[in-house]
Amino acid sequence: MQKLRFKIGIVTLAFLGACGPKLQLAKTEKQLYPISAEMPEDSAILSFYQPYKLKLDSIMNDVLAVSSKEIKKGSPEGTLNNFFADAMYDSAKEKGIEFDVAYTNSGGLRISLPEGNIYRYKIFELMPFENAFTRVKFKGEDMQKFFDYIAESGGDPISGARFTIANKKAVDITINGKPFDVTKDYVVLTSDYMANGGDGGVIFSKNIERKDLDYKLRDAILDYLAKMNKEGKKLNPVLDGRIKIK
Repeated sequence: MQKLRFKIGIVTLAFLGACGPKLQLAKTEKQLYPISAEMPEDSAILSFYQPYKLKLDSIMNDVLAVSSKEIKKGSPEGTLNNFFADAMYDSAKEKGIEFDVAYTNSGGLRISLPEGNIYRYKIFELMPFENAFTRVKFKGEDMQKFFDYIAESGGDPISGARFTIANKKAVDITINGKPFDVTKDYVVLTSDYMANGGDGGVIFSKNIERKDLDYKLRDAILDYLAKMNKEGKKLNPVLDGRIKIK
């Protein structure tokens, strides 16, 4: 049973000088109103929202893809971690966005994806936020600190890079198949939430260039699934050793 809390305001009429009558709140009283399945339906409200519900249901129940297994988060890697980061990477490259590494925080992935049909509403449950992509450029020395930040957390979704965690530091780093070069600048594609320092990501304040993009992470996932479905591919992310622990 759910209960809704309402405040009932008792209003008094006061006459204040020549300005005429004004309403003033005299006091409030709190009362709980029980809401349960036994309560009769309000036909007026039902008829009002039903057309919207039917339209929304018809969209949210679209089958976007089929998964060959349950897709779950993990540490230092997880199939959900890799799926999400690879989807970010692939969809952004399809849009012509230039970057080296795609990254997001594992805390932002809210549910696992089931084996079988993946419905649109599941992607909204997975990524319920309206976060958009942001490109962040780092100097090489701060890029190392970025990888160390991921290593200290035990691993996060990342695509385009591979490394090993040793004593909570990132070692043996490669970026797109090439050894990490501390003398170079690199671009990380992430969410505006992380770029703003969310989830302890103060490292992002060390960027030497930032560009916010009009492309939501959720839309990137939807585009990736649409591409896989068009190609007749099942969703089957694997653990590929992109993050190891020594």
